[in-house]
Amino acid sequence: MSSSTDRTDQVRTDGWAKDFSYDYYRTLLRTLQTNFDLRTLSEYQSRRPTGERVAFVRHDVDVCLERAVEMAEVEHELGVRSTYMVIPDSPLYNIEEEKDLLHLIHEFGHEIALHCDLDPAAPGGVDASADGLSRAELRQIEEDKRRLEAIDIQPITSLSFHRPSERVLEGPRTIAGMVNAYNPDLLSAYISDSSGRWREGNPIESITENAAADRLQILTHPVWWGQRHLPPLERFNSVADKFEVLDERMYDELVSIYSAYGEQTDRIVV
Repeated sequence: MSSSTDRTDQVRTDGWAKDFSYDYYRTLLRTLQTNFDLRTLSEYQSRRPTGERVAFVRHDVDVCLERAVEMAEVEHELGVRSTYMVIPDSPLYNIEEEKDLLHLIHEFGHEIALHCDLDPAAPGGVDASADGLSRAELRQIEEDKRRLEAIDIQPITSLSFHRPSERVLEGPRTIAGMVNAYNPDLLSAYISDSSGRWREGNPIESITENAAADRLQILTHPVWWGQRHLPPLERFNSVADKFEVLDERMYDELVSIYSAYGEQTDRIVV
């Protein structure tokens, strides 16, 4: 057994992490198609036939756009449309310089949406007229939305939060005119691969167990997936190692996403 596998087990052993290959993801998608009508988050409020069950596949693009393109292509092959949440001010990718990748995801039929990293230092003071956020937070969301729309993918109509606080979980249905991925309707049946492990167990079994749910939201992070399965830490390293240099902000972001990376990396921060 590799040392990276050992380290991953020491970091986190709960949840299911047996297969993060694209072949497994194809099987997961086919299971969803059998049990649900698949929609993008922007279609959350669209009318649907009585009794029709709906699933929303969402991807938080935290580390790199290249892996997101790979997943988008896998989905396109199967006729699946999903939602890709993008961080406009990410230190790990540049939406202006890499806008061709976002356009490609969009051309595959997917939704590009806003993944907002709220500034923890922003002035407080929740305002009911600001969708339960502070005025400073609402301004940040609106500025991030404008920046994402400026790369000619419009309109941006869905929103999720990067590292969401308890205050924004189960918030209003819409924020700044965008569908909020953390509204209660979209969290009633919810599974996620956060930290490279499905906390609810085998995701295909979870989908089957939730087949009677009115709505199901599935959250994945493209950083954990690839052509062949790798344990979480080994996978994360394989992506992080592609950065030629790491400045302090990039390093801090990688560690905040997956703390085990900071515990074992010997890369120099410049």
